[in-house]
This record gives sequence, structure tokens and C-alpha cells, in this order.
Amino acid sequence: MQLVVDENKKVYELSSLRIDETTNDYVKKGINSMTFKESRMKAKSLILVYKKKNRIVFELNMIQNQHFYPLSILDYANMLKKQMKKEIPNLPIMSLDSHDYNFCDFNCKDCLAVDTRNWAKDSLGFTKFDIDHYKKVLKEIARYSKERGLDSIRFEMSGEGNPDMYPYRTELIRYAAKECNMKCVYITSGSQLNEETIDALAKYAYYIRISLPGVNEQAYKIYSSQIQKNPFTYEKAMNLIEKLVKKRKDYGREGELMIGARTCMRPENEGGYITTAKRLGEMGADSFQIVKILIPMGDKIEKYKLCKGTIEELENLHDNYEEYGLMHVQVPHDLDYIYYDRELEEAKKPSKCYSSLVSPILYGPNLIVCTHWEKIKDVKGSHYGKMIGEKNELEDIMWNERAVQMRKEVPENCSSCCAIFDNQVLEMIKSQLALANNLDDVEFYLTY
Repeated sequence: MQLVVDENKKVYELSSLRIDETTNDYVKKGINSMTFKESRMKAKSLILVYKKKNRIVFELNMIQNQHFYPLSILDYANMLKKQMKKEIPNLPIMSLDSHDYNFCDFNCKDCLAVDTRNWAKDSLGFTKFDIDHYKKVLKEIARYSKERGLDSIRFEMSGEGNPDMYPYRTELIRYAAKECNMKCVYITSGSQLNEETIDALAKYAYYIRISLPGVNEQAYKIYSSQIQKNPFTYEKAMNLIEKLVKKRKDYGREGELMIGARTCMRPENEGGYITTAKRLGEMGADSFQIVKILIPMGDKIEKYKLCKGTIEELENLHDNYEEYGLMHVQVPHDLDYIYYDRELEEAKKPSKCYSSLVSPILYGPNLIVCTHWEKIKDVKGSHYGKMIGEKNELEDIMWNERAVQMRKEVPENCSSCCAIFDNQVLEMIKSQLALANNLDDVEFYLTY
């Protein structure tokens, strides 16, 4: 039975492209007992329904719940609808990825941040972010989004170096959550996390993801390339995840704080993916991601064919992750090569870059389109401007003549894209809304 749930938790059954309110009390009870985290992570698809006939006219299955958490694709669809109905002047910033610390204790092979760290230093003059300045910038971004219908944005802290090493991290997490009503997401190796920051994360964050350079001690050592005398290890990282899970329980936040791990595909990881997944599940973590990364510069992807053993292991993990105690697992769709090429074909380019509107990057105080766009080194073509934190400054920064023109040029000039999925999906959703005769007659729902 496929179920449909509206924002008020009214439950419908889906059949023959129609939805009808269910009379099954057992089903209603099951849906209403879902935690916030379950309601976001267990959704199967996004549908668009004509309300008068309760008829489904569009379904989107690849909705990548983890990618948007603690928001969901439903939030993005509803914002597009509001903007097209002219209920809001333009889209809010919905997800903010903040690169606020430019140094790292790891020297990971294939690190994607090395070039952009150097670019930020040379082109933006960014090496550190004063905490008082930082707070003013977050306050202004929160105001801008709230006035456009989004009360609480997704605020991701991922460093570009090691975010644990930012000296005001604990203070910043508390401020973002309590004063700006932001939903904090924290991406880190965890190698420098102190007790105070661990406590703040357990109390205020909505998603903590620990990056694992490898899923065994050998791979972790090789790919983290640490030079310190007492290096952080795979075992220390796993113990940290277990500690975070226990701390989450102390604050009674099991139903909203997601904790997980992420690793890149490596030859040395073979045989360790399922072992790590089982261990994560046993300790009470929620999510495990295995991803491809960009092919090394100058190399050919055909040199890195995925071996049969890894393919079988990842297929097993994809099919059986719930048996290992996990809520979510991500494995690459194409189990062919270890790396992938991000080359963007002309035919796949969206008509506009929605990400530049709803999920720009905050690099220090600088608001920019994207850190992985190869044209990023052209500051004029990527840089909205340096934020001071003054009230109402974003209206000009995001909508002055240069910013509008820059966004028109972005898709034309991109030959690679790290946000291609988001942009394609949002374009599909907007296209469906554009076909509706009356936007008051259509509604988006999530299915389960």
C-alpha cells in the first residue's frame, strides 16, 4: 500500500493515480507515530495532485532525502509554488553552505577543497572569519529568508578546512540555532572536536556527518595523509560517532538529530563497507553514504574500473541496509568505476541555476554562486559580494543588475556542476507548475 501524507498528517491511500483519504486507523496511527526524522527520511516520492479530482499528475521518485535534510524536497516545491503565485517576491535562501575555516589537519588525497582554499585566499582575501561579523551575516540571511516565507534555513558548516578548528564553533552553533532559528548541519572528520562543541551539536544540530577517508585503518591512514604524531584513526572516528549517538540520547533528540558517516570509494575499502555499515547500525547511527569523487586530473576514468567484489558488496548494502540497523544508505547509481567525470553535457543543462538562488555558498563573509564551478576563479562571474551584515543588504547583493546578469550566464558557462541534480529537479517541478491552469487547484505531497 502506497500512502500519501499532507502537511497536517492527513493520510491518503494512492491507487490508480488517485488519492483518497484512508479509513484504516492502523495506518493512521503508524503515520502519526513517525518522528520528524522518519517523516523526512522515509518519504519515497514527491507527487503533484489536482485537488478537485484528487488525481496525480506528476511523480518524482529520486528525491534524495538525506541531501536536503532537515528540509525536504517538499519544502523546495512549495517555495517554487509560492513564488510562481507571487506570494513572495523571489525565492529565499533555503540552504546555506558555510566555508568558514581555511586550514586543515588532514592532507587527504584527492581533496576537492585545496584549489578553492587557495582561490579564496588569493582572490577574496579570506583566511579567517571574525565571530561578531559572522553573527551579523547569519542574522541578515535569516531575515532575508524569513521575509520570503522560510522561517528556518538549513545551515551547513563544512569548513573547506577542518571546521572543528574554528575557535568559536560552539558559540556559533548556539547563536545560529537560538538567535537565527537555523537548522544546523555539521560536516567534519571530527578529529579536533572538543567536549563543548560535541555537547552543542547534540543539543542544537539536526544532522552530523563524520567523513571517513577510509573504512579500515589502512585506508584511513593512506587517504587522510596526516603528519601529526598522534593521528586520528578509523577507530577514533567510529568511537566519536558512538559518543555523539549517546549524547543525542541524553538530550532526547533521537527523533530529529540524524547522525551518519560518509566515505569515498577507494580500492583499499573493499570488504569494509558492510562491516562499517553494521557497526554504525549497532551503535545507533542513521546514515551511511558511499560516494564517487572526481577523476584525478589528467587521468582516464577507464583506468579505475570497479571490481566485482565491491560491486556485490555495495549491491548487498543497498538492498539490506535496514537489516543492518540503518535508516538510510547511499551508494552510487552506476557501479562501474571508482571515480566519475562531472562533465556537463549541453543537453542536460538546466535553463537557470536555481542553486545560485536557494543554496549559495558563504565563503567567509563572501556570498558566491558555487565553489565547485570551474569558472569560480573568475570572481566577477561568481561573486555576489562581501556581506557586512547590515539589515536589508541582501536585497541589493542578490538582486542588483550584475547579480541578475551573472545568474543568467552561469549555466551557459558551466561545463561541470556539483548541483546538477538539484537544478534539474527544480526545473522539472517548475515546469509542472507552469502547466497548471490554476495553482490554487494543485498541491504537493510526499508518499510513503
